[in-house]
Amino acid sequence: MNPQMTAIIVHDLKNALGVLEGQLSALTADLDHKQAVQAHTTCVALREKLIGFLTLYKASEHALTARVEAVSPDDFLQALVRNHLVEHSAEAPQIQITINDEAMPAIAFFDEYLAGMALDAALQNALRFAKSEISIACEKKNGEIVFTIQDDGPGLGTTEEKPSTGLGMALCEAIARAHQNEGRFGSTQLQSLPAGGALFTLRLP
Repeated sequence: MNPQMTAIIVHDLKNALGVLEGQLSALTADLDHKQAVQAHTTCVALREKLIGFLTLYKASEHALTARVEAVSPDDFLQALVRNHLVEHSAEAPQIQITINDEAMPAIAFFDEYLAGMALDAALQNALRFAKSEISIACEKKNGEIVFTIQDDGPGLGTTEEKPSTGLGMALCEAIARAHQNEGRFGSTQLQSLPAGGALFTLRLP
């Protein structure tokens, strides 16, 4: 793993721990429901960052192998959105997340755990910028399973108060490339849309 990226990620995790420490300290002095929700949200985000960092580290130091199994994309995405809403409801409760099942295959073959990590990271990214809606879809195209996450935000190039470390996209790319079939590897793409918003694409062979 790139030493500079490692330093940035570790620094980000350290800062997140500091925020959590402050929130928990405030709770010990005065128990408050809103503070408790904020502390829980921070803890969930920190746990996910640590898992992502460890997965990315494994991909860089050792081969990250996808355990491909037959999965129902509809059940998979329904569970992904349901779990995400439970864990992140305090972050952006006004954002509506919908699943477009128009061209969704009944069965697809991929690593459910790894793909779930990649899409959850992409979903978190979309939530940072979406104004009111996020749409998720899955289709089979040119022999690949293609997942997309589209938001209605301002698109790429937006300046954030707290810039991303890039861990999310690096993790998604490592997970995509862990999926391979007959010499073909998975890939990711993040692009702005002409009508506005951003589109994340995860292609798995």
